[in-house]
Amino acid sequence: MAVIPLSDPGDIKLYILCVMQEVGYPLAYADINDLSLYEGFVSNMDFIEAFDDLEKNGLIASDDRGLYSVTEDGRFLASTLKSDLSGYIHDRGVRAAMMYIDFWRSNMKKDVSVTELEDGRARADMALSKDQNELLRISMTFDTPYQAKKVAGAFSEDPTKVYVRLIALLGGE
Repeated sequence: MAVIPLSDPGDIKLYILCVMQEVGYPLAYADINDLSLYEGFVSNMDFIEAFDDLEKNGLIASDDRGLYSVTEDGRFLASTLKSDLSGYIHDRGVRAAMMYIDFWRSNMKKDVSVTELEDGRARADMALSKDQNELLRISMTFDTPYQAKKVAGAFSEDPTKVYVRLIALLGGE
């Protein structure tokens, strides 16, 4: 299903508040940005603007470590207006946020390698495991080593995104 980005500034702020509130503990700015952009409902520019407004209006605040939480006013607003956000958008955002945070809190290990083949092609082998249990293993052959390295690099940068999206894709979502 194609993602239709949120365009109303109020919906974007509400989405950010709901995702942060669902996580339930203080987050760094970069993590909130990643979580908010993860499903594609919010653009980076819209996030920056909405986040600034949320902070200015006292709906989110940072602690002495620079981590952000939803304030009491923010929690009240999010719980009051949550029904204004499409259930589908809210639920996908919350689910993605929880999966994303769970991955980074856990003992995730990635294994990535590229092997150049005799015929000039290359194979990228990528694996993801948690607590000694393999979750994902992919082996793909590409026409050029450049392609294999590009894909392996993208996986290496954010294996959790690949894993979560692959599950969603294969699960019919």
